[in-house]
Amino acid sequence: MRATLHSMKIFAFILLTIAFGCRKEYSFENHDARGSLKDSAGICFAQSIHGTFYNGITPGTDTAYIEVKVNVIKAGTYSIFTDTQNGLRFADSGVFTNVGINIINLRPGGTPINHVPANFTLRFDTSICSLSVNVSDSEVLHQNTIPDTVLPYNWKFTDTKRGVTYRGLFENNYILTFGTLAVVVLSTREAKAPGDSTFLINISFPTGSITTGIYTTDETPTGIVFRSFNEACGNCAGGGLIPISSGALVTIKVTDYDPATKIIKGTFSGTTIDWFNEIANITQGEFTAHVN
Repeated sequence: MRATLHSMKIFAFILLTIAFGCRKEYSFENHDARGSLKDSAGICFAQSIHGTFYNGITPGTDTAYIEVKVNVIKAGTYSIFTDTQNGLRFADSGVFTNVGINIINLRPGGTPINHVPANFTLRFDTSICSLSVNVSDSEVLHQNTIPDTVLPYNWKFTDTKRGVTYRGLFENNYILTFGTLAVVVLSTREAKAPGDSTFLINISFPTGSITTGIYTTDETPTGIVFRSFNEACGNCAGGGLIPISSGALVTIKVTDYDPATKIIKGTFSGTTIDWFNEIANITQGEFTAHVN
């Protein structure tokens, strides 16, 4: 009797184990996203390459990535990736919550080896597309005719309140002229995905020409703005330049400007207003940019 009862318990345990294991497998499969990297005609969607890739330099995921369009036909977890070519690969994973066209950013991994175009195979579900990324020669970064702006960033600062150092790449630099006033604008692209950040510096030159010296954010329209994706961190002041009435003050020091190459360099530090309208200290701010 005891042997029979013991055998029945073992049999019941085996049945429960099988049932539980099958249920887990079914749940996993049920949450896999389905879709395609191609349109209804079977043509691969165009990809958008952000940032510049250099041989021997590990690209920053904040500034160098591939924007990919996906036609999702079933929501769920996904993994989209390329193979490894020339020491570099791209991938992203997460959850598609909506069917239809979704945009994702493939982040780089590895370090490019040679300055040649790298041709990748991009995969999602059963669809396969090609992806080509040009790898530039890192030696040009040391020439005076090319701004030394992407090694692999050209601005950075440390938010001492949070103990975080932010860095990125200025991609849109220009000069605005208002009578005798010249305002140099250094800005990044808009933050659109986790890991992205948006940063802007305005420096006003009363004489109309860029000169070395010290400039502060209480001299409108000199100012800075910083946001990370879905979170404004330091220098935001509710989305605009730091208001003079806040008591926060950032000092920007232009240390060098070459009219021939149009490269401006400088440092900055001070106090800002963060997303919570609280004073935040920033230190070790640096920037280098080519002004068009």
